[in-house]
Amino acid sequence: MKLRELLAKVNLQQPEHDALDLEVNRVCTNSHACQQGDIFIGMPGTRVDGGEFWSSATNQGAIAAIITPAAAQKQPPTRDACVIQTDDMVATCSAIASAFYDYPSQKLSMVGVTGTNGKTTTSHLIEYFLLQAQHPTAMLGTLYTRWQGYSQTASHTTPFAVELQSQLTDAVKAGNKYAVMEVSSHALAQGRVKGCGFEVGVFTNLTQDHLDYHQDMEDYFQAKSLLFSPEYLQGRAIINLDDDYGKRLIAQLDAGQVWTYSVDDRNADLYTSNLDYQPTGVSGMLHTPQGEIAFNSPLVGQFNLANLLAAVGAGLHLGLDLKLIADRLPSFAGVPGRMERVQLDSNQDINVIVDYAHTPDSLENLLKAARPFITGKMICVFGCGGDRDRTKRPLMGKIAAQLADLAVVTSDNPRTENPEQILKDVVAGIPDHVKPLVIGDRSTAIATAIKNAQPGDGVLIAGKGHEDYQILGTEKIHFDDREQARIALGDR
Repeated sequence: MKLRELLAKVNLQQPEHDALDLEVNRVCTNSHACQQGDIFIGMPGTRVDGGEFWSSATNQGAIAAIITPAAAQKQPPTRDACVIQTDDMVATCSAIASAFYDYPSQKLSMVGVTGTNGKTTTSHLIEYFLLQAQHPTAMLGTLYTRWQGYSQTASHTTPFAVELQSQLTDAVKAGNKYAVMEVSSHALAQGRVKGCGFEVGVFTNLTQDHLDYHQDMEDYFQAKSLLFSPEYLQGRAIINLDDDYGKRLIAQLDAGQVWTYSVDDRNADLYTSNLDYQPTGVSGMLHTPQGEIAFNSPLVGQFNLANLLAAVGAGLHLGLDLKLIADRLPSFAGVPGRMERVQLDSNQDINVIVDYAHTPDSLENLLKAARPFITGKMICVFGCGGDRDRTKRPLMGKIAAQLADLAVVTSDNPRTENPEQILKDVVAGIPDHVKPLVIGDRSTAIATAIKNAQPGDGVLIAGKGHEDYQILGTEKIHFDDREQARIALGDR
């Protein structure tokens, strides 16, 4: 595609320049990575405006650069350079990426899943149901971007616009007809998914998180609710009726556009009844707009029932058969790092569970969900990340003290904060009469919890889940809670 055509598609001003008749080979946001034939998009950052490096991009071979007026003021373009200015760089970047890759989201039935907790499990369930129905499906989320024959570890829950449109294009080329995407509040606030239309939008819940980025809970909610605006939602919204923010969202949308779900509220479009909780899962009746059916799920905990209902709603809207969903559900393998059992051998006499729970709400849900299949004491190993929302630290300490028999407070990803101060912030929420173990070294904390566990006890290791690293200062080192747990189990 020639530069002239690309600019016309996104309604950008076309300067008089010979570059307009050149072919655009790639869209690039890193000036140092630009190659011959690229178009450079200088994105404003928190510390510096990338557009200030337009000359570096053109020296590398970029045929044109798109920058903000502020960047142009700091680094004035020369007459020989093809530099285009825009006041809305976020919208422009997404529009150019979508146009350059020929609008791949229009060639896929897109499912967007947003919310504080449950996005990953819900997305995996939707992907699983679609694949069981023989529908080629791409998954883009916290753990990875994957489809048949391709898998790549994800660096963000939702990729930035250029990477996202490139991945969607690759998914289309690979023959996929559906794409299931976890959509973060950051991505919505930053316009990363502009240009994408969603046949289904799922809202799981909203609880305290990311207040280091969002001004407050209202700002957080407004970012999440963008997914359900006409700009993005083209089909049906599947919304959690048990969540107060979900109720607000339902009230904002046309009733015919929404299916609600609830674990036990029979006013919802999707709900459950006759539930029987067992250590190996839960069974009962599933009620949906397409009828009711008995089900048996290997997922443990009420919060996973909510995730299941959301996924069933999405699947039914996309035309899946309810019986197929119920028949295949018992074989769902689960999600890495989400209520994942760590089993060293068949003689193991304690339960060890690794989970990604890193918010007050998700930690509470984890502890409540695990309790029914732990006959002895419940030991919770957890911490809080550095350089993130500090206000949730004492809340998580309080929850662990209330619901666990022993709280083991340790480091998560301290990043550039003082690890000892983070531990103090967590302990500040623990009542004086409760005596936690405070062990800064995470491997020692895990080993101590497992060593002290008695037959029938359960050790819940929360906060990192699938992550195989720990961030100390600015350094990322290898660290996997599951590996550490296996080592500790072998030493018992």
